[in-house]
Amino acid sequence: MAQVKGILVNDGGAPARIINFIAAEAISAGEGLKIAASGKCALTTDNNLPLAGVALTDAAAEAQCSMVTGSGIVMYMICDGDVNRGDNLMTDEAAAGGLIIWASSDGTNTAVAYALEDAPAGGGLTKVLVV
Repeated sequence: MAQVKGILVNDGGAPARIINFIAAEAISAGEGLKIAASGKCALTTDNNLPLAGVALTDAAAEAQCSMVTGSGIVMYMICDGDVNRGDNLMTDEAAAGGLIIWASSDGTNTAVAYALEDAPAGGGLTKVLVV
């Protein structure tokens, strides 16, 4: 059984669910997830789509992965090192599963979270509010 890392900050006040899926690829706790065409969970790769959820556990490909779903939940997620408190965040297409500062000159990119703290130097787990 996968070990739960300390990425869930939410106090239970927001509507959230933890759902188990089979991982389509290797996944680390704190990465953003989507549902692949196979019905398995996979790392987010499109900054025009919302998150299906956030990985609560590390998982190898074809192993069980627990995903936290819902909006208004506070999580630690993998973020780019340039993220600062208050930034709107979107999926990082270059680093699947991670988040970067939201940028939309044409209105197409989807903000999926707000940074609640500065990301550590070089990036890493950062407290965010998932929208």
